[in-house]
Amino acid sequence: MKNTRANEMIFWSNKARGYPSPFASRTIAKTRRILRILDDIGADFRGKAVLDIGCGAGAYALNLAAKAGQVLGIDSSPAMLKIFRAERRRRGIGNAACLKAAWADVPEAKVKGKFDIALASMTMAIKTSADLLKMERAARELCVYIGWAGVRRNALLEKVYAAHGLEYGAPRGAGNTLKLLRALGRRPKAVYIDDSWTKATSVEETLRDLAVSMKVNGARFKKEWTASFIKSLARRGKVRQLTRLRKAVITWRPPAGPARR
Repeated sequence: MKNTRANEMIFWSNKARGYPSPFASRTIAKTRRILRILDDIGADFRGKAVLDIGCGAGAYALNLAAKAGQVLGIDSSPAMLKIFRAERRRRGIGNAACLKAAWADVPEAKVKGKFDIALASMTMAIKTSADLLKMERAARELCVYIGWAGVRRNALLEKVYAAHGLEYGAPRGAGNTLKLLRALGRRPKAVYIDDSWTKATSVEETLRDLAVSMKVNGARFKKEWTASFIKSLARRGKVRQLTRLRKAVITWRPPAGPARR
């Protein structure tokens, strides 16, 4: 995806239409898997002030609220935050709040030194050294970044992307973040895991999603060809997809004193 704010808004507004609850069984299982990894390497969220950058629907922010002292989620997508707020109300979670904003636009004074742990998972909000430095200045104890680690495979999407002159692969994520952190003199730790997810959507929903994907990637959508291909895959009115991927869970300690540039 071409990383512009307009594209991000289009992409996430569309994604929110069928986005699972942060408490759906499959979602919460994936979240808990990551939290167990963090627990194994010494991350302790109990009673802590936690910042979730690019929080989306609240998969981490709302689940962490059960043990954290307070949680603030920040995201630029109103559609995703609508899910966050609905789930928070439904479950009576009183110690989690959310703020609609792009991370780059959040005033430094609003977050500097106000959290124990800053977390960012599978988000486009963290892209540059400036984004990471701001994240560090927000966290007193620990920073956590969870991102793509070079592998993303989906047979259906690979074929559709190729037909539109595009390459389907993993977005920039963990590799870029590790490079930036090392350039800053940090000593991050990384744990790599394999993951997958499946989804089944109607032909119409699948075509809508693909049209949005082509738009945000700057390709002209070949509607007739894509519709014919997708219909050939449908079984009982559903198109099933399997995505296989690799993630990295990256942690590092924010520097103290003058090193917090």
